[in-house]
Amino acid sequence: MAASSIPDYIRVAFRLAKRDPSAFAEVDNTAEAFWFSFRAALVTLPFLLVTVALSAEDGIGLLDVLAEVTLYAVGWLLFPVVMLEVTQAINRGQLYFRYIAASNWCSVVEDGALALVLILQTMDIIPGSLGGALFFGIVVWVFMFQFFVARHGLRLDVGAAALIVGLRLLLALGLFFAKAIIGG
Repeated sequence: MAASSIPDYIRVAFRLAKRDPSAFAEVDNTAEAFWFSFRAALVTLPFLLVTVALSAEDGIGLLDVLAEVTLYAVGWLLFPVVMLEVTQAINRGQLYFRYIAASNWCSVVEDGALALVLILQTMDIIPGSLGGALFFGIVVWVFMFQFFVARHGLRLDVGAAALIVGLRLLLALGLFFAKAIIGG
């Protein structure tokens, strides 16, 4: 049975996090599932706001929040737009909707894990150096998770899936540098 609600899709994302490729069957390969998956951005927006607030050393102003939210929205749109072209170029356009929908919902798990570590670190529940190592470990896990989703969601070989993850990293770095240029 296909997922149809936010909790359903989050359960699918957790199954994918456990490396269950059969979970892809619950994500419809339709434009409707694709567009519905952008609700994951609303689910993860509080994670962004919390991490921005916790990272601000001198407080945070409204313009800072607007800049962060704008780059956040650009990030949510950039990867799917680029992947529209990439999936066509690698003859996987027929899997595009399902892949992006699954990838978007997986962001809830990824962003939640990263935000949790930052929160626990800020509350001194996890000491700084251990928190840094844990955060790095989760970043590595996120890349492995994205690799799994690209490999199985687009039915790619190892090399092509690694290139998709590399492309995603390049796009994220581009946004990071754009933020630095803007002054964030």
